[in-house]
Amino acid sequence: MWTFTVKNKIRAAMLFFSVLCLVMLTNIQEQHLVKRINESVTSLYSDRLVVGDYIHKLSNRMEKLLILLSAANFSPKEVHSELKKIDQLNTLYEKTVLTDKENINFNKFKIYIQQITQNVNATDHAQAIVISKYARQTLETLSSIQVEEGKVKLDEVLSMTSTSRLMSYIEIVILIVIAVLIQILVFSAKVDMGAKVPKDHNLN
Repeated sequence: MWTFTVKNKIRAAMLFFSVLCLVMLTNIQEQHLVKRINESVTSLYSDRLVVGDYIHKLSNRMEKLLILLSAANFSPKEVHSELKKIDQLNTLYEKTVLTDKENINFNKFKIYIQQITQNVNATDHAQAIVISKYARQTLETLSSIQVEEGKVKLDEVLSMTSTSRLMSYIEIVILIVIAVLIQILVFSAKVDMGAKVPKDHNLN
């Protein structure tokens, strides 16, 4: 009887230890997931939404630049002022994290801006207008990339939250199973302790 009870105690202790390990492992995994979710959300804001705003502002600047280049009363001062504002936005854009595809198109856009500046200095307004249109198309490409990358980041966040939710469900199921096993051990120990031991009868 005592041996059986000790075995039950050992089994119960092992089950409690399993619960402790499960809770610790789940906690570590959830902390890791939370960290990744925070990084993805931060990237979604800093490298996608903010950049989307830069692209929108650059597009407005390019539209204004095209108007200035096409104006009958051409003003070099206003054109150079607009190009300077575009360069300032480009500097902010460069500080964000760029994908390979985005980096290629952004470098192309910067080269177009340099060419426009050179054409304006050479008073070749017609060529400056042509290149400005190429630059505007490149911004449209960059805008499409932002939408694609934003969707990728959003899918990552949704996937990680789904994983976290699934792990929580699995943890609950395992804890319920362990709790049931512990109850079975406790019940079987009580039954064993309450069992009567047969007495020996003296033979006449």
